Amino acid sequence: MKRFSILFALATVSLASACYSTTVRSGKPVGQPAQDADGHWHSGLITGGIELSGPYELDRVCPDGWAEIHTETSLPNELVELLTFRIYAPQTVTVKCAAPTADGAAAEKKPSATAMTDDLDRL
Repeated sequence: MKRFSILFALATVSLASACYSTTVRSGKPVGQPAQDADGHWHSGLITGGIELSGPYELDRVCPDGWAEIHTETSLPNELVELLTFRIYAPQTVTVKCAAPTADGAAAEKKPSATAMTDDLDRL
């Protein structure tokens, strides 16, 4: 019985200490979550030190730009990580796209190569 109590206490501390979330905001108005990146698991190895999933293609996922990226180590993520002895470390990721502007154009246009060259010539 004592062994069970110790294991239960360790599991409880591990689960309580590892659940966290991070939100990054671009400053653009928030629109809808991206269909390709709404609550998907982002995979990593060895407590997330080695990335398996690779980066999200935000230009493709959010044509008007991104507004918010939320990553979270949820209870199901933590349970999977514990079951694999912290070798596989998933996180839940949600990308929210920027709301389209009134004229339907992208919220922030990237400068063209010609405009950047003209700026450099003026220096």
